[in-house]
Amino acid sequence: MSRSGLQQFGFMPPTVVREPTRDSEGVHVCPECGYPVGKSKGSQRIEKPELEHVALAAAFDELITFGWRCDRHPYDIVMPARAGGPDANAMNDGWTGVELWFTDEFVRHVPVPKREVRERAE
Repeated sequence: MSRSGLQQFGFMPPTVVREPTRDSEGVHVCPECGYPVGKSKGSQRIEKPELEHVALAAAFDELITFGWRCDRHPYDIVMPARAGGPDANAMNDGWTGVELWFTDEFVRHVPVPKREVRERAE
């Protein structure tokens, strides 16, 4: 699907943020279209994130997280990995968990590089 449109003029719509989903065989799939997204696993960008922490929210126009992405839509769908809480104990060292509002209107911890949070929170 074409992703040109207003993006060619520098306008980036907010990213749709969804809970990671698996199909009946355990394969990561897009929760909106069911397409397998396992090969997209890695660092992802969330444009205009809705962060729960007010001071952090003011500091981030885009958020780097770890998870999956589906690019079969005219907008980005990102499915962040579970951080396991504010210490991001489900991730390797170098990550922290920040609270992010998902499209389903629930707040969940998502993994973010500690360096990103340190640099922006100062």
